[in-house]
Amino acid sequence: MTVEVIAIGGENRRGLAMVAALLAIFTTIFASNLPTPLYSYWQDKWGFSSTALTSVFSIYVLGVVATLLTLGSLSDKLGRRQMMVPGLIFIISGATSFLLAEGIYGLGLARLLMGIGTGLVTGAASAALVELEPNENWTRAATLSALFFTLGAFAGPTVSSLALFFGTGATFWPFLVVIALSLGSIVMLLTAPWPEHLGQRQQNFRLRAWRPTTIKVPRELLGAFIFAAAAICLAWSTGSLYASLGPSLAMNLTGIGDRAVAGLFAAAWQLMAGLSQFACQRQPLNRLLIVGPITLITGLIIMASSVLLSSSVLFALATLATATGAGATGVVAIASISQVAPPAERGGIISAFYLMAYLTMASVVLGVGLISDMIGFGPTVLGFTTLISIAALALMITAVRSGRATFW
Repeated sequence: MTVEVIAIGGENRRGLAMVAALLAIFTTIFASNLPTPLYSYWQDKWGFSSTALTSVFSIYVLGVVATLLTLGSLSDKLGRRQMMVPGLIFIISGATSFLLAEGIYGLGLARLLMGIGTGLVTGAASAALVELEPNENWTRAATLSALFFTLGAFAGPTVSSLALFFGTGATFWPFLVVIALSLGSIVMLLTAPWPEHLGQRQQNFRLRAWRPTTIKVPRELLGAFIFAAAAICLAWSTGSLYASLGPSLAMNLTGIGDRAVAGLFAAAWQLMAGLSQFACQRQPLNRLLIVGPITLITGLIIMASSVLLSSSVLFALATLATATGAGATGVVAIASISQVAPPAERGGIISAFYLMAYLTMASVVLGVGLISDMIGFGPTVLGFTTLISIAALALMITAVRSGRATFW
């Protein structure tokens, strides 16, 4: 009886700690994606170009990358929640900066602060979820992490689209929601019981003696890391397009005149990606490496057709198909890296993994913004769909040849 009570108590401690980590992920990604439908509103209000708009979006990546490069492995020594709490404080600072912004430079500062917060939270929270999973079910931990990422990314633009629909305080009260969620997450992290042997500060570690170190991937894991990183980069490429320019693309290419409705395309993409990840939880990874890229390529072909025909219906179908393919591919990527990362180096390896994803996001967004200013949205999207389709096909062929993927 005593043994059973202790076991149940341990499970409860793990469960509450997992909820706290998931809430931190949700809050961080919610805050990061909240401004998406508001970018076109600010662009019209302050009159900056698409290149400037995507630069504001991408400066967030600068904050994430700088944090991952210098502090990515710190949670392995300092502790998981000891990294998440400061990260959420940066998220609060970013939301406050959005509230006070009076021009593009204010938006850039807000995005930079949120990028730093995201870098602090995501690596530590993802590593914590893997460690807290009681049955060592790596796929389940990876799926939960990815699901809350995408749920946060769905809820963010949905809230700001609703704010635009109702009109009053569209650039004000959504950021108050971010501040409230962040404060709630901090309280949860500080009060939830945490297993004593997991994700804690290492004995004899002194922060004063610590110096930033570069992110390293052990040589023996390099092949698996490169493959997983390629998969997550592919999954995030289309998502970054929707997160930065999705509403603008919907309004310019399909004739949708309502900014609030156009913003929902970004939210719909994230929701479908999350549902896809949840549905793929119990599917064999070797089959997902076939299904994911094929579905993504199909969606990209439909997207190109929607541009050529100026069809909002086809653009909606493309949104659902690309999200489904990206969700399946993302599950494979996160599960693969979670399986191979040793506990003592997990925080650093996962941070390097997300570093690749965020660098891809910045490259895609800046490239699309710059080229669209030069040749227009339509030709730019056609070029984007072609390049990403080729990359998806290459990943699938590599997976089949290496034996990672099978058709049965």
